[in-house]
Amino acid sequence: MLTASTVKHYTQHHLTQLQLSSLDRKHLVLGSVGYYFFLCHDDSQDDDMTPAEAYEEYSSMTNEELIHDSSVFDIFESCEDYYNSYESYIPAEYSL
Repeated sequence: MLTASTVKHYTQHHLTQLQLSSLDRKHLVLGSVGYYFFLCHDDSQDDDMTPAEAYEEYSSMTNEELIHDSSVFDIFESCEDYYNSYESYIPAEYSL
């Protein structure tokens, strides 16, 4: 759900769908994959996505969906910080 706070972050960081760099997008996609596997690490389920499914899921999201889903600017200073925080959970074949 978009809130005034979310819109403020979009404006503050100048990240809209048209302005998100390809590297920032990669950081968000892969960081989201890492975050997913971070959540699965201690509480895995039989229906958890495979690395390929998780990568496909996050890759298919728009930039705005990635920003919203990750809440990246509510917690982190940048997309790279988000990626770095979950890098150890990203399967090797998907890391930068």
